[in-house]
Amino acid sequence: MELSNFLAELWGISFVVIALAFLVKETYLKQLFAKIETEESLFCLGFVSFIIGLAMVLSHNIWVKDWRVVITIFGWASLLKGLSFLFLPEFVKDWIKKIESAQFVSYALIVIIFIGLALTYFGFTA
Repeated sequence: MELSNFLAELWGISFVVIALAFLVKETYLKQLFAKIETEESLFCLGFVSFIIGLAMVLSHNIWVKDWRVVITIFGWASLLKGLSFLFLPEFVKDWIKKIESAQFVSYALIVIIFIGLALTYFGFTA
């Protein structure tokens, strides 16, 4: 349970801070989208996401019917994201262009903040 709490705190605080930064400074998000368009950036991000996801899956592959499964899902999502960045860069570039032009990005960031707050709460209180 200690690992679950730590990871909930880590993911939760990270989600809140990063999503708030993107909401407050929209240029950060635009700059990030511009940087991701290069193959080198996709490889680096894919490598880091894969390592983080693999570490999470190996250390926290807990499939239970409570809040801890969210952490496991984020670990698997990070692992799959890393693999897609490494092996499907053209697909990822097209997908990022669609997201970049979408109107729902601000709403998605607000949802991410609430998920982050919930994870932070569970991490510190469970």
